[in-house]
Amino acid sequence: MKRFLKFLGFDLDFIEDRDGDKGVRLNKFTFLPFNWLLIVFVFIIGFNLIFGSWFVLDKTEKGSVEYFGKFSHEVGPGGLYFKMPIISKVRKVGTEVRYRWELGFRTVENSNPVEYVEVPEEAVMLTKGGHLASVYWIIQYTIQDTYNWLYQVKNPQAVLDNLSQGSMRLIVGKTPIDAILTTEKNEIQERNKKLLQEYCDFIGIKVTINEVKLQDCTLPDKAVQTAYDAVMDAIKQKEKMYNEAIGHVNSVIPKAEGTAQTIINEARSYFTQQVNAAEGEVSRFMGVYMEYKKDPITTKQKLWFEAMQEVMPSAKKTVVNDKSLLNLKNFQ
Repeated sequence: MKRFLKFLGFDLDFIEDRDGDKGVRLNKFTFLPFNWLLIVFVFIIGFNLIFGSWFVLDKTEKGSVEYFGKFSHEVGPGGLYFKMPIISKVRKVGTEVRYRWELGFRTVENSNPVEYVEVPEEAVMLTKGGHLASVYWIIQYTIQDTYNWLYQVKNPQAVLDNLSQGSMRLIVGKTPIDAILTTEKNEIQERNKKLLQEYCDFIGIKVTINEVKLQDCTLPDKAVQTAYDAVMDAIKQKEKMYNEAIGHVNSVIPKAEGTAQTIINEARSYFTQQVNAAEGEVSRFMGVYMEYKKDPITTKQKLWFEAMQEVMPSAKKTVVNDKSLLNLKNFQ
């Protein structure tokens, strides 16, 4: 004992008085930091060896034991279990607990009375008919497989959150605003529960959706509604301008097509006329040519007379016979 105290820096003498009473006299104390640090380190190691080598699970919990961050085995539910301290870690998951998750709103912690804060990016959604609604709901679920929840799905709570929002938006988007606010809340709850369970089964999240409960459904605040109305007005204006453009196109194109068809018809008519005229000229020429072959001289004279009639229709004509002159006095 004396050596250990000296190791800590205490210079002690154990004394005994005349009456036989024993005591301790401190001669000198020397602070030895290395020795104290070593003792603290040994104390921490001992504490972890004693209290870090066992853990307790509730009867509703299962534990996944990890060594150096890797899954080793699963224990539970309930009971006292031992593990290797320092190098091992236990992740507890309630398998018989109904977890509760809020969407569209959050409960303010430690508020008395209870207060809530809205989450607009989750709550505001589009209904059938183009209206907006703020929907607030809760899902309750039970984890079926701890290994699947902890290791096979990355951030399962966020995935479940997104799936729940997607299923709710899909159902609300097919439901009129009046029905959401009044008569179809129970039906929406049941449809969402069924659809959300189908989504979870499809992507492999092994949970049971116990309940989907609509807390409230209201019209969004004025600022959101005003912004939404502005967007809807812009969409309507866009559709109006688009329809006007389509109407203009539909009115101009038939007119242009009619004009084009008229021009095409005129061109075809002109083409037909020219072809027919050319064919007539060819036919006439061939007739003259056949006559020319039979009697060239007579044909030449005939052609010459026809040409003169066309060139000088009003000119006075005198016919001269180079062999003999015809006496026309008797015809005067």
